[in-house]
Amino acid sequence: MTSRPKQKIRLNRPSGAASSPAGSGPRSAAAPAPAAPYTDVRPARLPEKLDRLTVLTKPGVRGFPDVDAAQALLAQTMRRDRVRGDVLDLSAMGGLIGALDSVKLRAVEGSAAALKVLHAAGLDAHPAIPGDPLTDRWPERARTVCIVLAGDRGNAYAEAQVAWAHACTPPGGTLYIAGDRDKGFDRYVRAAGKAFGSGETIARDGGMRVAKLVRRPGPTPPQPDPETFEAFGVSVVGLPGVFSAARPDKATTLMLGALDSLDLTGLDVLDLGCGTGIIGAWAARRGANVTLVDGDLQSVRSAQATLAASGLTGEAIHSDVDAELGDRTFDVILTNPPFHVGRGVVLDVAREFIATAARRLRPGGTLHLVANDPLPYEADLSRIGPVRETLREGGFKVLSVTRA
Repeated sequence: MTSRPKQKIRLNRPSGAASSPAGSGPRSAAAPAPAAPYTDVRPARLPEKLDRLTVLTKPGVRGFPDVDAAQALLAQTMRRDRVRGDVLDLSAMGGLIGALDSVKLRAVEGSAAALKVLHAAGLDAHPAIPGDPLTDRWPERARTVCIVLAGDRGNAYAEAQVAWAHACTPPGGTLYIAGDRDKGFDRYVRAAGKAFGSGETIARDGGMRVAKLVRRPGPTPPQPDPETFEAFGVSVVGLPGVFSAARPDKATTLMLGALDSLDLTGLDVLDLGCGTGIIGAWAARRGANVTLVDGDLQSVRSAQATLAASGLTGEAIHSDVDAELGDRTFDVILTNPPFHVGRGVVLDVAREFIATAARRLRPGGTLHLVANDPLPYEADLSRIGPVRETLREGGFKVLSVTRA
């Protein structure tokens, strides 16, 4: 028997867990506070320099339970510059920029979780992805635009964000662009500078950076093309920034291989956290009636394109887990749940996926889930029924559980 290297995955404490105050003795002396429900919108923890502001968040929003570090530096910088009036925020998250004095926020987001938070804060947020035109919503462009680059989603996505920001900034207008030095920020700012004509980095805090650019007249850089590939009998269209846009990831490959003998003919199947839509399209190819769900609008658009390119039918829904599914229930749920939000390993969303399966599976229905070896999902799954290990290979495991 050969050994394989252990994966180093550092798990964050569940949201809502208590920490012991200084001098209170060991944590074992008191039971931890129960985690708040996934659906709850709550105040975000803010850095000291912004602690007089109030902003909301929830699990699934980038930075939770804090605000995103790059967005925090962006807010500090824009407050220092005394930015006023209409501000178009192309990555609004929980709406921190709108908490600044005298800013009238035009909030744009592609995250269903963030959109829920923005609406709870009373903001009329607009769902959109890089490249979407915004002139129908706001015919007159704001003179100030801001964006946080999600460099962890890959070069193509950051390039798409830069091109989008350029298209949304009028000549003579100002773009504030924030991001992580270790995720390609300097490279992306140089590319933005070529399109905008002037600009420089004006704020630094640890690895976070903020640059300020003023747009000259000129053409907007094109949006990157989607990736395409064939796998498991379907034609996959991967938009920039969507998980495993260029090729099937190893975990999904192992799960679909392990489930090769599964008969899905005529069954109602949910692809939960669909990404490019490869799992849902695979199920549709096998005769299932498929619903695909993702909290990321870019992923939903990708899944729709995958179904269309494969000549398959199904419905892809933008939803914070199952919030938009109404009273639908399913015979089979398939998922490769996310466990990263930005830099961190956060299991709130994955655990809500399992809770969704408990709510949405019909009696006798089965959840099939693939995960990295170290991720502790078995206890949560056992609340649905006895957990079966269908496959364990290459640092991953496929777990199945049938509702009684």
